[in-house]
Amino acid sequence: MIPRPVPGRTRLQRLRRWCRYLYLRLVRVGGDPVHIGLGFALGVFLGVFPTFGIGIPVALGLATLLRWNRAAAMLGTLVMNPLTTPFFWSLSGTVGALVFGIGREEVFAEIRNGGIRAATKGSLVYLAGNTILAFSAATISYFLAVRAVRLYREGRQRRREERKRGGS
Repeated sequence: MIPRPVPGRTRLQRLRRWCRYLYLRLVRVGGDPVHIGLGFALGVFLGVFPTFGIGIPVALGLATLLRWNRAAAMLGTLVMNPLTTPFFWSLSGTVGALVFGIGREEVFAEIRNGGIRAATKGSLVYLAGNTILAFSAATISYFLAVRAVRLYREGRQRRREERKRGGS
């Protein structure tokens, strides 16, 4: 169950609570940490890449096909949300402009005029930058997810062993 906003909490507090919820959902998923990491990375890639609303079904389908963790793939797609969308969009345009040696303002002006779905030079530059950004985010998220799952499980195992020793 997704945590509901609590009246009186600041946006930062709500963001921290949402991140903690996402973290706990990820590390408590059953299965091999590598498959969890691969599923999460797939979800992050599809979450950052402009899939125009079909990211979750595509993530589920590909995770099933590749036998990666489906729950982690769904959680990964949540990386793109109303709070992070402006950041990823502007960063994608900036990265694309750097790669092609074009002025960043020119790219954003073309996207504003033609829209991101139009086959303009600006949208192609944006997609190139977005692909680089999505792949980078997915790679980083893979390693972070595998590490988080392993650390969580090691800590849980250590606490169980301590309880056994203390209770005996």
